Amino acid sequence: MASSAPRSSRDHPPAPEAVAAALERFVAEQLPAVLPRQRWFGSEGRRIVAARLRDLAPLGPRAPGGWWSLVDVEFERGADETYALPLLVCGDTRAPGGMLGHLEVEGVPGLVADALDEPLSCRALLAAIGEDLSVRSRRGVIRFLRAPAFPAGAAFDALVPKRLGGEQSNTSVVYGDALILKAFRRIAPGTNPEREMTGFLTARARFPHVPQLAGAVEYLPAEGEAVTLAVLHRFAPNRGDGWSWALGHLAELRNFVATRGRHEPLEPGRLGELVRDFSAGTVASLRLLGGLTGALHAGLAGAPDDLAFAAEPISSRDVARWTERIAADLGLTLEMLRARLPTLPAPARGRGQALLAAGPALYASLEGLAPLAVEGCCKIRVHGDYHLGQTLRTDDGFVILDFEGEPVRPPEERRAKQCALKDVAGMLRSFDYAVATALGEEGALSAVGDTWRRLAVEAFLDGYLPAAAKAPVRLAPRARPTLHRALAVFELDKALYEVRYELDHRPTWVDVPLRGLARLLLAGPASPV
Repeated sequence: MASSAPRSSRDHPPAPEAVAAALERFVAEQLPAVLPRQRWFGSEGRRIVAARLRDLAPLGPRAPGGWWSLVDVEFERGADETYALPLLVCGDTRAPGGMLGHLEVEGVPGLVADALDEPLSCRALLAAIGEDLSVRSRRGVIRFLRAPAFPAGAAFDALVPKRLGGEQSNTSVVYGDALILKAFRRIAPGTNPEREMTGFLTARARFPHVPQLAGAVEYLPAEGEAVTLAVLHRFAPNRGDGWSWALGHLAELRNFVATRGRHEPLEPGRLGELVRDFSAGTVASLRLLGGLTGALHAGLAGAPDDLAFAAEPISSRDVARWTERIAADLGLTLEMLRARLPTLPAPARGRGQALLAAGPALYASLEGLAPLAVEGCCKIRVHGDYHLGQTLRTDDGFVILDFEGEPVRPPEERRAKQCALKDVAGMLRSFDYAVATALGEEGALSAVGDTWRRLAVEAFLDGYLPAAAKAPVRLAPRARPTLHRALAVFELDKALYEVRYELDHRPTWVDVPLRGLARLLLAGPASPV
């Protein structure tokens, strides 16, 4: 972040109309080349044809030179997208850290930067939320909304803002150890799932293991639906995310097994005993995480008077729709796999051939969803993109975060009610990826990984099922064989997506989901996979 306020070489501030005209030129002439270089840009593989400024509003009285811009991006192929860009216009004396380009306002040269790289702009955003400001744009209004969890008497200037790195689709700024702002980049009309979910869990369900909603920023166009531009949450003190924690433990397990193997022969029975003993604490934590996940789902099922969150019986039409979609994805995946098979490494090629041969069995397994309707299970709002990386380790367990869902999907699809087992399947698949990342899938450590994965799955389900059973409605079949068949279908759905993703982006990793699919085929109906 730059430490200086916006600079200017002029004696008086430029007219807002002149700045708006300069930004319009910047967007049209420079932004198409700038966008693909931003880590949050979601369509880096598509050629931009044009960028147009849809709307523009000041960031508020505390942010001179700050503007919130909405930009429509047209691509050579595929649908257009709209991006929200908080921008800072400043003099060219010194470039802020997030410089995006150059412009000229009333004959004076200047720079355009990402406003979220500038402390003054970030403080101004926080103050605007705390003060419930509304700012008129050219075609609507931007509202800064304070929520009940906003800290009373917050001294905005005392909360030092720091932009976080590493995110792909959004940008986050932490304010000391008190608050965290998430600014959405690619935006769409409609209710934002993260704002809606954390607001419900904070105020209605009073679920303590999620970030508490403290505020939001929304855009109200003169015509059409509101768009959420940012959400503000209370910051959750933590010791890192669950993914890093799991990888750290598995690295320690790998070293432990290697050391013991140099001193004694590790027969399968002895190896399993060592893994169980060494991982006892981690397995207990995963059981706790399963319990928190079940409690989360129970809380999401507990508002019959709220249409957006009321649990609904899973109908035969729901099952047919889910089955049809997964079957279509299965066909697409098998087609992709058949075409790419000759290019894959030998182990993956062999498993790919086995998967192609097992196509009829995979289609038949989709019948595992039928009992969801027959047994009166209900669909609820779910996390939608649940895995170890969506959790934070805390002193008393975990915090579950990032309720945005899959960002590439439209808001109405991410807000759709689903079977709760969809979230469970996502978490179980992340155990596979943790093992593959830390231990590999071949060689002597393969048995270690298989044992740890089995312990992790059993522990998570042992925690989840009793907690989910406390929901006011039935979330999953009660008979274990029936439950595991339904869960296996949602794991299949997730693994098929992983195969397609890896084939397109990381072919050397495709063996991870292929091994998962092989386990799904081999597992008995009464066994967790």
